[in-house]
Amino acid sequence: MTFFLPFLQLCHVQNKKNMTETILNAFSKHEFKEFIKGTIQEAMSEQANFSKGKTFQSHEYLSIDEATIYLQLPKNTLYNYCHNNVIPYHKRGKRNYFLKADLDIWMASNRKKSAREIQEETLTRLKKGGVR
Repeated sequence: MTFFLPFLQLCHVQNKKNMTETILNAFSKHEFKEFIKGTIQEAMSEQANFSKGKTFQSHEYLSIDEATIYLQLPKNTLYNYCHNNVIPYHKRGKRNYFLKADLDIWMASNRKKSAREIQEETLTRLKKGGVR
């Protein structure tokens, strides 16, 4: 057997006489789910806006959390990259730091050529005397 207790909300409102009144509201199960869903979406939106608004200088060191935002990689992946020396980083005590300029170079070095670039490169080589 399942019981559902209504969820309560205290609201403080100003009445016509400019006095504060406290009102107790009861939520149904559906209203409570919608309230929680809206609150979570708001929080996620604020976090996304904070991440987008963060700007980084090329000469600054980033913490692991800032590097995950900058590179858009999970923290665990970044730790694995450090452990396997895949990505350049600096160790200070138990903490890893990343120079933004190093991260930019690392990202650029992993660039893959497009099909069009490969085709143009192949045609250029063929014009020069063939592929060896």
